[in-house]
Amino acid sequence: MRKLILLCLLFVLITPISAQETEETPVTWDEQYYAPYVYMARYPFHQLAPTAEATGIRYFSLAFILANYQCEATWMGTVPIENSYISNFLIPDLEALRELGGDVIISFGGAGGTDLAAMCEDVDSLVEQYQAVIDTYDVTHLDFDIEGDDIRDIESLVRRFTAIAQLQETNRAQGRELVISITLPVRPTGLTEEGIAVLETARDYDVQVDVVNIMTMNFGEGFPSDRMGDNTIQAAESLYSQLEAIYPDSEEAELWNQIGLIPMVGINDRQREIFQLDDAQQVTDFVRETGIRLLSIWSLDRDDQCEFANGLANDCSGIDQDTFAFSAIFKALQE
Repeated sequence: MRKLILLCLLFVLITPISAQETEETPVTWDEQYYAPYVYMARYPFHQLAPTAEATGIRYFSLAFILANYQCEATWMGTVPIENSYISNFLIPDLEALRELGGDVIISFGGAGGTDLAAMCEDVDSLVEQYQAVIDTYDVTHLDFDIEGDDIRDIESLVRRFTAIAQLQETNRAQGRELVISITLPVRPTGLTEEGIAVLETARDYDVQVDVVNIMTMNFGEGFPSDRMGDNTIQAAESLYSQLEAIYPDSEEAELWNQIGLIPMVGINDRQREIFQLDDAQQVTDFVRETGIRLLSIWSLDRDDQCEFANGLANDCSGIDQDTFAFSAIFKALQE
């Protein structure tokens, strides 16, 4: 079986595949779901369909689409989305994942690199790049991770949200509903004023924001570092109150279902903060109770014990755990 898989992968490396070559039945997403981030610089270390079969994880958030030195959508700012080694693995991988009832969210932006909205000089060229990603991977769920300097760049924010609103309208006319999430930094006290301004700008430019993802990590001084589950829940409750003010016509259930949570499992960048397995269970119970739509983690690569000494790392959590132990807790949301 492994030899057959390897032969298939070798074939796709030399044969560019388009996601439009086969007609697929659209995936029906759960009302609440777990979609851990996969850092695509490490792909195909964790291929999606085999991981889904082994773990029961059905949804994944793929990070990040950035601009290279021009207005061009690339993985991590370096690998083109079409006819690249990533796409030649990813497109058949996506087809296999969807046969299992799974799907992906593709995330634009992040903490590093140049965002497409900052590089592309006009809305039309930005729309073209966003649409190219949609068409190449046949996706309906898009995430826009806005942090760092981008959260204060009003010009790029306006360009981004004008483009997203246009995308939603044109794709809806073609029978494809785009689910848009916006990922923002947070404290237990809620979004910063800049984060609130981002959502208000999206609202004012007619973007339907389906999910507001908050990065419940690296909270900093003033919050107990040994109570990351409590901090995460407080951040969600604070965001709910903020969403009430931004979307006053929404019902309680709609507002809770507009929230997504993204903890950094294990040791955070602020190394005194450690998100433990008990925190994961506490947060999962809270999410199930409130109707929060999305649970994620940064990142699937880190959901494992370090091979050598524990500590902050990109490919392990830095704590004692079984492989995919956090995912085993979080994916129970869908069971």
